[in-house]
Amino acid sequence: MLYDIFLKKPRPCPFCNLTKDEILKSNKSAILTLARAPYTKDHLLVTPKKHHLTIKSLSKKEKEDIEKLILYGLKKVHNKHKNVSILYREGNKKEIGKSVNHLHVHIIPKLQIGAGKLSKRKIFSEKEYVEKIKKIKKHLA
Repeated sequence: MLYDIFLKKPRPCPFCNLTKDEILKSNKSAILTLARAPYTKDHLLVTPKKHHLTIKSLSKKEKEDIEKLILYGLKKVHNKHKNVSILYREGNKKEIGKSVNHLHVHIIPKLQIGAGKLSKRKIFSEKEYVEKIKKIKKHLA
């Protein structure tokens, strides 16, 4: 299914409802997971555990924990890819037209921006998503 179609249906926050099987790594305040609708292969996301919309609403500890997982994710992605982009998204989707109403940080290998390249993202089925995470967890250790 295309991500644009998936977004049209009302759903609970995808980051507030992650299961243990969907989490690659976590700490007290943040979660590292695989992007469910990746821009590229090995696209990761870091999110605060609490539902936050902006960086201003985070505590110092939450910011530190998010940064630790970003650095961990970057290290793991750099082992396979040399070109990695970081994309920070605040969660005010109504105000800024973003897709997920929860603060999140993308770690995207080999991101290429061009006409239509980012608009045709596909979303993993639940089964595909969990299977991919299991494979990644084996390599993260």
